[in-house]
Amino acid sequence: MILAPLFSPRNVAVVGASQNPQKVGGMPVHLLQQLGYAGAIYPVNPAATQVQGLPSFASVQALPEPVDMAIVAVPAAGVEQVLEQLIAQGARAAVVLSSGFAEMGEQGAAVQARMAERARAAGLALLGPNCLGVMNLRHKLFATFSPAPLAGVPQPGPVAIVSQSGAFGAYAYSLARKSGLGLSHWVTTGNEAAVSVADVIDWLADDADTQVILAYIEGARDGAALQRALAKARAAGKPVIVTKVGRTEAGARAALSHTASLSGEDAVYQAVFDATGAIRARSVDEMFRLGQAFAHGPLPAGRRLAIVTISGGVGTLMADAASDAGLEMPPLPAHVSQALRARVPFCATDNPIDVTGQVTADLPVLGIATQGAASSGAYDALAIFVAAALAAPALAPAIVQTVRETLAVAPSLPVVLSGIADEATRRALLDAGCLVYEEPTHAIEVLAAKARWAAHRAETLATPNPLAPPPAVLNEAQALDFLSQHGVPPAPHHLVQSADEAVLAWQALGGRAVLKIVSADLLHKSDIGGVRVGLRSEQEVREAHDAIMASVTRLAPQARRQGVLVARQLDPLAEVMLGARHDPVFGAVIVLGLGGVTVELHARTAVLTAPTSAARVHACLTALGVLKLLGGWRGRPAVDAQPLVDTVLRFADLAAALGPRLGTLEINPLMVTTEGVAAADAVVSFVAA
Repeated sequence: MILAPLFSPRNVAVVGASQNPQKVGGMPVHLLQQLGYAGAIYPVNPAATQVQGLPSFASVQALPEPVDMAIVAVPAAGVEQVLEQLIAQGARAAVVLSSGFAEMGEQGAAVQARMAERARAAGLALLGPNCLGVMNLRHKLFATFSPAPLAGVPQPGPVAIVSQSGAFGAYAYSLARKSGLGLSHWVTTGNEAAVSVADVIDWLADDADTQVILAYIEGARDGAALQRALAKARAAGKPVIVTKVGRTEAGARAALSHTASLSGEDAVYQAVFDATGAIRARSVDEMFRLGQAFAHGPLPAGRRLAIVTISGGVGTLMADAASDAGLEMPPLPAHVSQALRARVPFCATDNPIDVTGQVTADLPVLGIATQGAASSGAYDALAIFVAAALAAPALAPAIVQTVRETLAVAPSLPVVLSGIADEATRRALLDAGCLVYEEPTHAIEVLAAKARWAAHRAETLATPNPLAPPPAVLNEAQALDFLSQHGVPPAPHHLVQSADEAVLAWQALGGRAVLKIVSADLLHKSDIGGVRVGLRSEQEVREAHDAIMASVTRLAPQARRQGVLVARQLDPLAEVMLGARHDPVFGAVIVLGLGGVTVELHARTAVLTAPTSAARVHACLTALGVLKLLGGWRGRPAVDAQPLVDTVLRFADLAAALGPRLGTLEINPLMVTTEGVAAADAVVSFVAA
């Protein structure tokens, strides 16, 4: 689909144009004229010869030339006919402002689907319906019925806004203008009959005028397209800041009723954002704060942060925030520390670097600290806290100059300042390349976000070859064998059919074994007495085998019994649960959590898309506390975590390769021992082709 006509049309027709600028069909004509659009504007209104001073045309067929873009503002019942006329006329794009389609129910959805199919077949880029339109700030294109541009137009800049919600889009536009955020494009997609947020992000990834993308998402129908678009933007070096709503059940219902979006499970969306480098903003304020941060100044080369502060207490607050965000704070190099202490003997020169309130009487001290830290090579970013000093007319110009000089000695170093500043001072600092925040922790937040994005940008994922699975539900023995064939090692085990065979297997496993019923019909074996552990003698093994068979016969008489699994009893340092399923929007996803019988009680899990990366697995295992357990926690042996990471990666590759055939794929627990990694229990099933 070619989207260029949506963003830089040479001419625009407004179908349903109104003489009244306040009406849906009148506002686009008014905005295009008043705000300087240079292309031809063709109002279409059979009841008027002129619309707002422009010649009006009775129909689409009467237009003097094919149009790049048509803005459609007619009642829903007439939209389908107008689209057919536009296709016949040779139009390349249509922005349908009209509502009354999929958001209204099945009948409207059917009409919308027909329109989408017709537009795709004809190569017409269809935006909407039920959308607020599109703007291109450099080309002065205002294809919208929102009156927001009448209050002022932001300066052209590197940030694009794309939103499924029109109302949110108008709000975001106004916030961008108020905050001085320069915009390249503004797009609302509405019902997304043909052009989706993913399509727009994909196009913006190639757009030379856009460097940062702000996206408001309620849901996605084509998860693969969204993943591709986000990954493409990351590869192009363009951060995508996402506000995704519908995190709760109530929120998901609201999203569905608002734009007929399909809002999936929030954990899966978060996994997609993590895998593709998209940055999740939990509030509108955070969205714009991060958008501005990525639009100004360089990215950190690493996670090493220096904090220079005039307040020890606020320095500690910022240091806590930095630690929580995963930033490192190495001490100030000795030569810089000595120079600073020679000037202010009582200052603190570790990190945070506290130059104290002395700077108000001896301002060069601030420069010694900031320039010394910046030029030392010991840091990847610098945060400065000056409290209310910026508000003092006698100090503000000198502080701005100090920041400029600091940036001059280390132009590739991101510098963020926190303090109270008037608009002129804030603008002077921003123009110099220094972001300014009143809230000290916001300075840390944006530096941490930029550092994370820079670190994750280089990640790439392999595409596993599709795998044709057996057309069956496997019992546990078969499941363990299947996983073993695909690189997930099982605990040593034997499938037996009698108590005598169980004893022989127990002996072969060194006299340490667990007995479990084998049945494709039983998922929770312990609930029906199908598991026995702690067996110390041949007699106990015989009794355990017979007790299992009797208990299953009594409590689950309909279950197929396919023998007893005798598996080596392991002594794990950590137990992990691995599960996988096929998400209807995004495909294969895996769930990684603390394992064992209390997995549901702990409820500590992480969701990842499949395939995934070693860095993502490592981050999740760290967050779950698993790596701490493997690192010699409380005197236990320390073991290498890499075999566990590799096993999770192979499991994720298997889930991705199974594709839509994936039914249930679960290991609980996956045990980590001093000898390696082993699946102690597994459930595998497939969806019929």
